[in-house]
Amino acid sequence: MGSHRDGRRTIPGVGAGFTAVALALTLSGCGVVLKEVSDGEFAETVPAALAESDRGVTDSYAAKGLDGFTFYLSVGIDVDRETVDADDLAGFLRAILESNDLPTDEVRLRVQNAEGDFLDLEAIALEAAPDVELFGSSDTTLLVDNEQAIEIVKAVWGD
Repeated sequence: MGSHRDGRRTIPGVGAGFTAVALALTLSGCGVVLKEVSDGEFAETVPAALAESDRGVTDSYAAKGLDGFTFYLSVGIDVDRETVDADDLAGFLRAILESNDLPTDEVRLRVQNAEGDFLDLEAIALEAAPDVELFGSSDTTLLVDNEQAIEIVKAVWGD
C-alpha cells in the first residue's frame, strides 16, 4: 500500500480505477445528453411527410422526449376516417422514418380517428407482422424502435 504525506494509506491503482469508472459512466450518459439537445427539422418534416402520404391525415405533430435513458419521437396523427389498416400504418411508419432527422431510440405513435377515438395500432401491427415483439405498446400507443418499424413496413409491403 502507498501513503500520502499526511499519513493516509492508499491502495495503488484504486484512484485510477475510480476515475476510469466515473469517465465511463459520464461518457455512456453523453449519448442521451447529446440526443436530448439535438435539434432538427423533425417538428416540420414529419408532419409534412404525413400530410403528403395520402393516408387521410388531417393534422399531426412530432415531439421529442426522454423517458429514463430512452430518447423517443412522439407522433400524433388525426385522420379523416373511422379506422386505418395495415397499409396505412406502414405508410405512417415509412413517412416518419424517412423524415425524422433526430437520433431517436423509439417512435411512440398515436392515431386518432374523425370521431376523436384513439385507434388500436398495436393490434394492426401484430396482425400485419406477428413475429414482431412489441414491448410497452398499448391499444392507444404503438411503441417501436426503428428496426421494428422497418419490420412492420416490410411485412406489409415486402422488401
